[in-house]
Amino acid sequence: MPIDVGEAVRAALALVEADGLDKLTVRRLATELGVKAPALYWHFSGKRALLDHMTDAIVAPVLTRLPPPDTFWLTWLEEAGLALNAALLGHRDGPRIALGADLRVARSLGEFAERTVEVLHRAGYSLGDATRAAGVLVHFILGRAVEDQTWPGEHDEAAAIATIPFPLMARGLRERHAAGATVTDNFRYALGVLLAGLNATRPT
Repeated sequence: MPIDVGEAVRAALALVEADGLDKLTVRRLATELGVKAPALYWHFSGKRALLDHMTDAIVAPVLTRLPPPDTFWLTWLEEAGLALNAALLGHRDGPRIALGADLRVARSLGEFAERTVEVLHRAGYSLGDATRAAGVLVHFILGRAVEDQTWPGEHDEAAAIATIPFPLMARGLRERHAAGATVTDNFRYALGVLLAGLNATRPT
């Protein structure tokens, strides 16, 4: 039975949605697809290769939502960062799936980074520094998304804050919770700090 890679990736994402990333294996995916595991290993050398293909599928829609390349560079980075963050959080364990992805397979994430380098280079960064800055942005978004996805949901947030043994942080988190701050609000704030740093270090 021929295996369609796209169908296998969609099935893998559905398995993660149902049971979480830790329960996903190539063998379990083979069972779900009704094939023998060696047939899948022909397409995915191991779980990491499967995750790379899944990352490509998760990030691909982001590329269609990026601002035009002539958008003011800080605005472009903000909108692009928000779009990537939303795509990762739109899938259960999406950020963990994308951590450590091989951009030669996770092509859409590589294309996101490539366009970010282009925007930064046009803003005045050397190509070498543009690649560094793009890495800072992408790694921040991935790491932040992992943390945000492990944070308790809105209904459990107050209870979680009550268990924090550090008084200043607990008070600050209660203030944010009382003000109705969302995960997106908090991400946008943190992204703004990062962009302010990039703006401050941009060559003149």
